[in-house]
Amino acid sequence: MAFISKTRLLKLEKSVKREKVLKQEILMFQQVVEALRRGLSQENLFKLILSSVTKGLGFKRCGIFLLEPGDRYIKLALGIDKKGRFEKNKDRLPLYGSQAHNFFKTIILGRKKYFLTNNIEKRVPKQHQYRVPVLNNAMVPIQVGKGRIIGALAVDNLSTYRFISRADVSMLTNYATQVGLAIQSLNTHTEMEKMATIDALTGAHNRRAFDETLSSEIKRCQRYRRSFTLILADADFFKSVNDTYGHDAGDAILKWLAKLLKDNVRTMDFVARVGGEEFAVLLPETPPDNISVVVRRLLKAVREGVPPVPAMVRDKRGITVSLGVASYRKGSVTAQQIYKLADESLYQAKHDGRNRAGRFLTVAPKG
Repeated sequence: MAFISKTRLLKLEKSVKREKVLKQEILMFQQVVEALRRGLSQENLFKLILSSVTKGLGFKRCGIFLLEPGDRYIKLALGIDKKGRFEKNKDRLPLYGSQAHNFFKTIILGRKKYFLTNNIEKRVPKQHQYRVPVLNNAMVPIQVGKGRIIGALAVDNLSTYRFISRADVSMLTNYATQVGLAIQSLNTHTEMEKMATIDALTGAHNRRAFDETLSSEIKRCQRYRRSFTLILADADFFKSVNDTYGHDAGDAILKWLAKLLKDNVRTMDFVARVGGEEFAVLLPETPPDNISVVVRRLLKAVREGVPPVPAMVRDKRGITVSLGVASYRKGSVTAQQIYKLADESLYQAKHDGRNRAGRFLTVAPKG
Protein backbone atom coordinates (compact mmCIF):
# COMPACT_ATOMS: atom_id res chain seq x y z
CA MET A 1 0.00 0.00 0.00
CA ALA A 2 1.36 3.39 -1.01
CA PHE A 3 2.46 5.67 1.82
CA ILE A 4 0.87 9.16 1.98
CA SER A 5 2.83 11.78 3.84
CA LYS A 6 1.18 13.85 6.54
CA THR A 7 1.76 17.03 4.55
CA ARG A 8 0.15 15.57 1.45
CA LEU A 9 -2.76 14.26 3.53
CA LEU A 10 -3.35 17.71 5.01
CA LYS A 11 -3.29 19.25 1.53
CA LEU A 12 -5.76 16.64 0.32
CA GLU A 13 -8.11 17.28 3.25
CA LYS A 14 -7.85 21.02 2.65
CA SER A 15 -8.66 20.53 -1.04
CA VAL A 16 -11.68 18.37 -0.22
CA LYS A 17 -12.93 20.93 2.26
CA ARG A 18 -12.45 23.76 -0.26
CA GLU A 19 -14.42 21.82 -2.87
CA LYS A 20 -17.18 21.15 -0.35
CA VAL A 21 -17.35 24.85 0.55
CA LEU A 22 -17.47 25.83 -3.12
CA LYS A 23 -20.36 23.46 -3.76
CA GLN A 24 -22.20 24.91 -0.78
CA GLU A 25 -21.65 28.47 -2.02
CA ILE A 26 -22.99 27.51 -5.47
CA LEU A 27 -26.01 25.83 -3.89
CA MET A 28 -26.78 28.88 -1.75
CA PHE A 29 -26.41 31.17 -4.76
CA GLN A 30 -28.86 29.00 -6.74
CA GLN A 31 -31.32 29.10 -3.84
CA VAL A 32 -31.20 32.90 -3.69
CA VAL A 33 -31.68 33.22 -7.46
CA GLU A 34 -34.64 30.83 -7.32
CA ALA A 35 -36.12 32.80 -4.41
CA LEU A 36 -35.95 36.01 -6.43
CA ARG A 37 -37.49 34.28 -9.44
CA ARG A 38 -40.41 33.09 -7.29
CA GLY A 39 -40.94 36.63 -5.98
CA LEU A 40 -40.36 35.89 -2.30
CA SER A 41 -41.04 38.70 0.15
CA GLN A 42 -38.06 40.35 1.85
CA GLU A 43 -38.72 38.49 5.11
CA ASN A 44 -38.92 35.09 3.42
CA LEU A 45 -35.79 35.85 1.41
CA PHE A 46 -33.98 36.73 4.64
CA LYS A 47 -35.18 33.49 6.24
CA LEU A 48 -33.71 31.54 3.33
CA ILE A 49 -30.40 33.40 3.66
CA LEU A 50 -30.19 32.83 7.42
CA SER A 51 -30.99 29.13 7.09
CA SER A 52 -28.33 28.80 4.39
CA VAL A 53 -25.69 30.41 6.59
CA THR A 54 -26.48 28.36 9.69
CA LYS A 55 -27.27 24.99 8.15
CA GLY A 56 -25.11 25.29 5.06
CA LEU A 57 -22.05 27.01 6.50
CA GLY A 58 -22.34 25.58 10.00
CA PHE A 59 -22.66 28.67 12.19
CA LYS A 60 -24.80 28.54 15.32
CA ARG A 61 -26.45 31.94 14.99
CA CYS A 62 -26.74 34.53 12.23
CA GLY A 63 -28.17 38.02 11.80
CA ILE A 64 -28.78 40.40 8.91
CA PHE A 65 -28.23 43.99 10.03
CA LEU A 66 -29.26 46.82 7.69
CA LEU A 67 -28.66 50.56 7.72
CA GLU A 68 -31.66 52.78 8.34
CA PRO A 69 -32.35 55.82 6.12
CA GLY A 70 -29.79 58.51 6.90
CA ASP A 71 -27.09 55.91 7.58
CA ARG A 72 -26.75 56.88 11.25
CA TYR A 73 -28.33 53.77 12.74
CA ILE A 74 -28.22 50.07 12.03
CA LYS A 75 -30.88 47.55 12.99
CA LEU A 76 -31.37 43.79 13.02
CA ALA A 77 -33.64 43.11 10.04
CA LEU A 78 -33.88 39.41 10.89
CA GLY A 79 -31.85 36.90 12.87
CA ILE A 80 -31.86 33.24 13.74
CA ASP A 81 -31.06 32.09 17.28
CA LYS A 82 -29.20 28.98 18.46
CA LYS A 83 -32.44 26.98 18.45
CA GLY A 84 -33.20 27.87 14.85
CA ARG A 85 -35.94 30.38 15.67
CA PHE A 86 -36.21 33.59 13.66
CA GLU A 87 -36.06 36.80 15.65
CA LYS A 88 -36.29 40.57 15.19
CA ASN A 89 -35.16 43.44 17.36
CA LYS A 90 -36.66 46.92 17.39
CA ASP A 91 -33.53 48.46 18.93
CA ARG A 92 -31.64 50.87 16.69
CA LEU A 93 -27.88 50.75 17.16
CA PRO A 94 -26.16 54.15 16.73
CA LEU A 95 -23.09 54.38 14.54
CA TYR A 96 -21.99 57.79 15.78
CA GLY A 97 -21.63 59.56 19.12
CA SER A 98 -20.71 58.24 22.55
CA GLN A 99 -23.07 55.27 22.21
CA ALA A 100 -21.70 54.18 18.84
CA HIS A 101 -21.22 50.46 18.28
CA ASN A 102 -17.65 50.57 17.06
CA PHE A 103 -17.45 47.12 15.52
CA PHE A 104 -20.50 47.90 13.36
CA LYS A 105 -19.10 51.34 12.56
CA THR A 106 -15.76 49.86 11.54
CA ILE A 107 -17.42 47.48 9.08
CA ILE A 108 -20.00 49.95 7.72
CA LEU A 109 -17.42 52.67 7.06
CA GLY A 110 -15.18 50.17 5.31
CA ARG A 111 -12.27 50.58 7.72
CA LYS A 112 -11.98 46.81 8.02
CA LYS A 113 -12.92 44.07 5.60
CA TYR A 114 -14.22 41.89 8.40
CA PHE A 115 -14.43 41.46 12.16
CA LEU A 116 -13.36 38.18 13.81
CA THR A 117 -12.78 37.04 17.36
CA ASN A 118 -12.20 33.69 19.05
CA ASN A 119 -11.64 34.04 22.78
CA ILE A 120 -11.56 30.45 24.05
CA GLU A 121 -7.99 29.61 24.92
CA LYS A 122 -6.84 26.45 23.18
CA ARG A 123 -4.95 25.39 26.29
CA VAL A 124 -8.16 25.11 28.35
CA PRO A 125 -9.11 21.42 28.62
CA LYS A 126 -12.38 20.66 26.83
CA GLN A 127 -14.08 19.49 30.02
CA HIS A 128 -13.47 22.91 31.57
CA GLN A 129 -14.24 25.11 28.55
CA TYR A 130 -17.78 25.72 29.73
CA ARG A 131 -16.28 27.93 32.44
CA VAL A 132 -14.68 30.21 29.87
CA PRO A 133 -16.76 33.00 28.24
CA VAL A 134 -17.67 31.91 24.72
CA LEU A 135 -17.65 34.56 22.02
CA ASN A 136 -16.66 33.10 18.69
CA ASN A 137 -18.13 35.59 16.24
CA ALA A 138 -17.53 37.24 12.90
CA MET A 139 -19.02 40.04 10.84
CA VAL A 140 -18.65 40.96 7.18
CA PRO A 141 -20.14 43.86 5.18
CA ILE A 142 -23.14 43.54 2.86
CA GLN A 143 -22.37 45.55 -0.27
CA VAL A 144 -24.43 46.63 -3.27
CA GLY A 145 -23.67 48.53 -6.43
CA LYS A 146 -20.28 50.20 -6.55
CA GLY A 147 -19.05 48.96 -3.20
CA ARG A 148 -21.76 50.75 -1.21
CA ILE A 149 -22.18 49.06 2.16
CA ILE A 150 -25.82 48.77 3.29
CA GLY A 151 -25.38 46.55 6.33
CA ALA A 152 -23.57 43.61 7.85
CA LEU A 153 -23.92 39.84 8.05
CA ALA A 154 -23.00 38.66 11.55
CA VAL A 155 -22.49 35.10 12.80
CA ASP A 156 -21.34 33.40 15.96
CA ASN A 157 -20.90 29.99 17.53
CA LEU A 158 -22.36 30.90 20.87
CA SER A 159 -22.46 27.94 23.29
CA THR A 160 -20.28 25.76 21.05
CA TYR A 161 -16.52 25.31 20.93
CA ARG A 162 -15.98 25.56 17.19
CA PHE A 163 -13.53 28.27 16.22
CA ILE A 164 -14.23 30.55 13.28
CA SER A 165 -11.32 30.47 10.85
CA ARG A 166 -10.25 32.99 8.25
CA ALA A 167 -11.42 30.49 5.65
CA ASP A 168 -14.88 30.67 7.27
CA VAL A 169 -14.76 34.45 7.04
CA SER A 170 -13.72 34.31 3.39
CA MET A 171 -16.65 32.02 2.64
CA LEU A 172 -19.00 34.31 4.57
CA THR A 173 -17.70 37.35 2.67
CA ASN A 174 -18.43 35.68 -0.67
CA TYR A 175 -21.94 34.85 0.46
CA ALA A 176 -22.52 38.39 1.80
CA THR A 177 -21.85 39.62 -1.74
CA GLN A 178 -24.68 37.38 -2.94
CA VAL A 179 -26.88 38.68 -0.13
CA GLY A 180 -26.20 42.26 -1.24
CA LEU A 181 -27.07 41.44 -4.84
CA ALA A 182 -30.26 39.69 -3.71
CA ILE A 183 -31.34 42.66 -1.58
CA GLN A 184 -30.58 45.08 -4.40
CA SER A 185 -32.55 42.96 -6.90
CA LEU A 186 -35.47 42.70 -4.51
CA ASN A 187 -35.48 46.45 -3.85
CA THR A 188 -35.32 47.20 -7.59
CA HIS A 189 -38.18 44.79 -8.27
CA THR A 190 -40.25 46.30 -5.45
CA GLU A 191 -39.63 49.83 -6.74
CA MET A 192 -40.62 48.81 -10.28
CA GLU A 193 -43.80 47.21 -8.97
CA LYS A 194 -44.56 50.37 -7.02
CA MET A 195 -44.02 52.53 -10.11
CA ALA A 196 -46.36 50.25 -12.06
CA THR A 197 -49.18 50.72 -9.56
CA ILE A 198 -48.73 54.34 -8.39
CA ASP A 199 -49.91 57.45 -10.22
CA ALA A 200 -46.79 59.52 -10.84
CA LEU A 201 -48.48 62.89 -10.33
CA THR A 202 -50.61 62.39 -7.22
CA GLY A 203 -48.96 59.48 -5.43
CA ALA A 204 -52.33 57.70 -5.25
CA HIS A 205 -52.74 54.25 -6.78
CA ASN A 206 -53.32 54.20 -10.53
CA ARG A 207 -56.13 52.72 -12.64
CA ARG A 208 -54.35 49.40 -13.11
CA ALA A 209 -53.96 48.91 -9.36
CA PHE A 210 -57.57 49.95 -8.80
CA ASP A 211 -58.94 47.44 -11.33
CA GLU A 212 -56.96 44.60 -9.75
CA THR A 213 -57.95 45.59 -6.20
CA LEU A 214 -61.64 45.97 -7.07
CA SER A 215 -61.74 42.51 -8.67
CA SER A 216 -59.99 40.99 -5.66
CA GLU A 217 -62.36 42.72 -3.24
CA ILE A 218 -65.41 41.39 -5.09
CA LYS A 219 -64.05 37.84 -4.90
CA ARG A 220 -63.26 38.22 -1.21
CA CYS A 221 -66.72 39.54 -0.39
CA GLN A 222 -68.43 36.84 -2.43
CA ARG A 223 -66.45 34.13 -0.71
CA TYR A 224 -66.89 35.37 2.85
CA ARG A 225 -70.27 37.12 2.40
CA ARG A 226 -68.94 40.55 3.26
CA SER A 227 -69.77 44.06 1.98
CA PHE A 228 -67.81 46.96 0.54
CA THR A 229 -68.54 50.39 -0.92
CA LEU A 230 -67.05 52.18 -3.90
CA ILE A 231 -67.00 55.99 -4.06
CA LEU A 232 -66.11 57.91 -7.21
CA ALA A 233 -64.98 61.51 -6.60
CA ASP A 234 -64.81 63.97 -9.48
CA ALA A 235 -63.47 67.54 -9.16
CA ASP A 236 -66.14 70.10 -10.11
CA PHE A 237 -65.38 72.58 -12.91
CA PHE A 238 -61.79 71.34 -13.13
CA LYS A 239 -61.38 72.46 -16.75
CA SER A 240 -62.10 76.01 -15.63
CA VAL A 241 -59.26 75.77 -13.09
CA ASN A 242 -56.82 74.72 -15.83
CA ASP A 243 -58.07 77.42 -18.21
CA THR A 244 -57.93 80.21 -15.61
CA TYR A 245 -54.86 79.37 -13.51
CA GLY A 246 -52.84 77.08 -15.76
CA HIS A 247 -52.03 73.40 -15.83
CA ASP A 248 -49.47 73.68 -13.02
CA ALA A 249 -52.28 74.87 -10.78
CA GLY A 250 -54.43 71.99 -11.98
CA ASP A 251 -51.68 69.50 -11.12
CA ALA A 252 -51.32 71.05 -7.65
CA ILE A 253 -55.08 70.68 -7.10
CA LEU A 254 -54.99 67.00 -8.10
CA LYS A 255 -52.14 66.28 -5.67
CA TRP A 256 -54.03 68.14 -2.96
CA LEU A 257 -57.25 66.22 -3.63
CA ALA A 258 -55.45 62.87 -3.49
CA LYS A 259 -53.97 63.76 -0.09
CA LEU A 260 -57.31 65.03 1.24
CA LEU A 261 -59.04 61.81 0.25
CA LYS A 262 -56.35 59.64 1.83
CA ASP A 263 -56.31 61.73 5.00
CA ASN A 264 -60.07 61.38 5.47
CA VAL A 265 -60.48 57.64 5.08
CA ARG A 266 -59.08 54.68 7.00
CA THR A 267 -55.62 53.22 6.45
CA MET A 268 -57.22 50.05 5.10
CA ASP A 269 -59.19 51.99 2.46
CA PHE A 270 -57.86 52.25 -1.09
CA VAL A 271 -57.55 55.57 -2.96
CA ALA A 272 -56.75 55.64 -6.68
CA ARG A 273 -56.71 58.13 -9.51
CA VAL A 274 -58.83 56.52 -12.22
CA GLY A 275 -59.14 59.37 -14.70
CA GLY A 276 -58.05 62.94 -15.37
CA GLU A 277 -59.69 64.54 -12.31
CA GLU A 278 -61.54 61.48 -11.08
CA PHE A 279 -60.60 59.41 -8.05
CA ALA A 280 -61.95 56.16 -6.67
CA VAL A 281 -62.14 55.27 -2.98
CA LEU A 282 -62.67 51.60 -2.16
CA LEU A 283 -63.90 50.96 1.38
CA PRO A 284 -63.76 47.32 2.50
CA GLU A 285 -66.13 46.16 5.24
CA THR A 286 -68.34 49.22 4.68
CA PRO A 287 -71.98 48.36 3.96
CA PRO A 288 -74.39 51.02 2.58
CA ASP A 289 -75.79 51.63 6.08
CA ASN A 290 -72.47 53.09 7.23
CA ILE A 291 -71.46 55.14 4.21
CA SER A 292 -73.25 58.45 4.81
CA VAL A 293 -70.76 59.55 7.50
CA VAL A 294 -67.82 58.98 5.14
CA VAL A 295 -69.53 60.83 2.30
CA ARG A 296 -70.28 63.90 4.45
CA ARG A 297 -66.70 63.92 5.76
CA LEU A 298 -65.18 63.84 2.27
CA LEU A 299 -67.45 66.56 0.90
CA LYS A 300 -66.72 68.81 3.88
CA ALA A 301 -62.96 68.24 3.79
CA VAL A 302 -62.73 69.35 0.16
CA ARG A 303 -65.29 72.15 0.43
CA GLU A 304 -63.59 73.72 3.46
CA GLY A 305 -60.03 73.03 2.37
CA VAL A 306 -57.68 75.77 1.20
CA PRO A 307 -56.44 75.12 -2.37
CA PRO A 308 -52.63 75.13 -2.72
CA VAL A 309 -52.83 77.81 -5.43
CA PRO A 310 -52.24 81.39 -4.14
CA ALA A 311 -54.17 82.97 -7.02
CA MET A 312 -57.23 80.89 -6.22
CA VAL A 313 -56.99 81.89 -2.55
CA ARG A 314 -56.82 85.58 -3.58
CA ASP A 315 -59.85 85.11 -5.78
CA LYS A 316 -61.63 83.31 -2.93
CA ARG A 317 -62.20 80.40 -5.23
CA GLY A 318 -62.41 76.97 -3.68
CA ILE A 319 -62.76 73.44 -4.97
CA THR A 320 -65.63 71.00 -4.54
CA VAL A 321 -66.18 67.43 -5.63
CA SER A 322 -69.16 65.37 -6.67
CA LEU A 323 -69.43 61.82 -5.39
CA GLY A 324 -70.93 58.66 -6.83
CA VAL A 325 -71.64 55.85 -4.38
CA ALA A 326 -72.26 52.15 -4.99
CA SER A 327 -72.22 49.36 -2.42
CA TYR A 328 -71.92 45.61 -2.77
CA ARG A 329 -73.92 43.47 -0.37
CA LYS A 330 -74.15 40.01 -1.92
CA GLY A 331 -74.52 37.99 -5.10
CA SER A 332 -72.69 37.65 -8.39
CA VAL A 333 -71.42 40.89 -9.91
CA THR A 334 -68.51 42.06 -12.04
CA ALA A 335 -66.12 44.94 -11.44
CA GLN A 336 -67.55 46.69 -14.50
CA GLN A 337 -71.08 46.48 -13.08
CA ILE A 338 -70.21 47.95 -9.69
CA TYR A 339 -68.15 50.70 -11.33
CA LYS A 340 -71.00 51.54 -13.71
CA LEU A 341 -73.38 51.81 -10.78
CA ALA A 342 -71.06 54.26 -8.98
CA ASP A 343 -70.70 56.23 -12.22
CA GLU A 344 -74.49 56.52 -12.52
CA SER A 345 -74.63 57.91 -8.99
CA LEU A 346 -71.85 60.38 -9.87
CA TYR A 347 -73.73 61.51 -12.97
CA GLN A 348 -76.79 62.19 -10.83
CA ALA A 349 -74.70 64.29 -8.40
CA LYS A 350 -73.37 66.37 -11.30
CA HIS A 351 -76.85 66.75 -12.77
CA ASP A 352 -78.33 67.86 -9.43
CA GLY A 353 -75.87 70.72 -8.98
CA ARG A 354 -72.48 69.23 -7.98
CA ASN A 355 -70.77 69.49 -4.56
CA ARG A 356 -72.87 66.58 -3.35
CA ALA A 357 -73.27 62.82 -3.57
CA GLY A 358 -75.66 61.05 -5.88
CA ARG A 359 -78.17 58.48 -4.72
CA PHE A 360 -76.55 55.62 -2.80
CA LEU A 361 -76.94 52.60 -5.04
CA THR A 362 -76.62 49.00 -3.89
CA VAL A 363 -76.00 46.00 -6.05
CA ALA A 364 -77.36 42.77 -4.65
CA PRO A 365 -78.46 40.49 -7.49
CA LYS A 366 -79.51 36.97 -6.83
CA GLY A 367 -76.64 34.53 -6.91
